[in-house]
Formats: sequence, structure tokens, C-alpha cells
Amino acid sequence: MDQKNKTTLLVVAVVVAVALVAINFDKITGSAVSNVDVTVTPSVVAGGDVSVMVNANGNRIKNAIELRKVGGSEVRTCNFDNCNGDWCSKPRSGGSILTANCKTSPDWNGGYYALVKQYQTSKEMGRAYFTVT
Repeated sequence: MDQKNKTTLLVVAVVVAVALVAINFDKITGSAVSNVDVTVTPSVVAGGDVSVMVNANGNRIKNAIELRKVGGSEVRTCNFDNCNGDWCSKPRSGGSILTANCKTSPDWNGGYYALVKQYQTSKEMGRAYFTVT
């Protein structure tokens, strides 16, 4: 094989390698994930509703918010009111804020937080604290 053919073959191999890396770049490096903005009703009466508002910032988040006791093992889940399916990135009706009205337990008292997780990895994306009295 002469030098011109070797050079052409090498150039083709490099172009194919660069194309493969470019096509699979997010799988190689991992996709960038930004935290979500989570706000809640700061104080809730036991047995009442806590309003959870989430701006997912384009992330796919689970349609299952966890309400957890600070320092405890209690967990209660609830879903977004304006989201369809197992994950959400924005409300089905438009806008950017996902909302959920979650019922607290009548025997809850003290500090709690709403936890929002990424859809596929269950990585914590954000949390907001509230008090139940």
C-alpha cells in the first residue's frame, strides 16, 4: 500500500472516530444536571396540606415527591397535580412550575422536608424544609 492510500485511510479513520465521539458525547461524559428549585408552604398544621412548587429547570424529575421527617425514617409520597406519567420536566398545561398538594399525617409534628429526585438515577435534585405543628 502506498503512502497516499495510508494517509487517506488514516484520515477516514480519524473522521469516523470523531463522529462517533460527537454522537455519543453525552453518554461518554454524562449529561449535565442542574438542581431544581423547590419551595414549600413553610408552616403546616398536622393533617393539613403542604404545597410543593418545583421548577425542574429542564431536568426529568420523578413524579413522586417524598415528604420526609428530618432525622427520621418516615416517608410519604405524593404526585404533581399538573404532570402526566412517571417523570416531569414541565407542567402539561404550560409554564414552568410543577405543583403538588400533599397531605400531612395528623400525628406529624416537627421538621420535615420535601425531596425531589431525578427520574432515572433517583439522585437528589432539590429539597425544601417545612414545619408541621
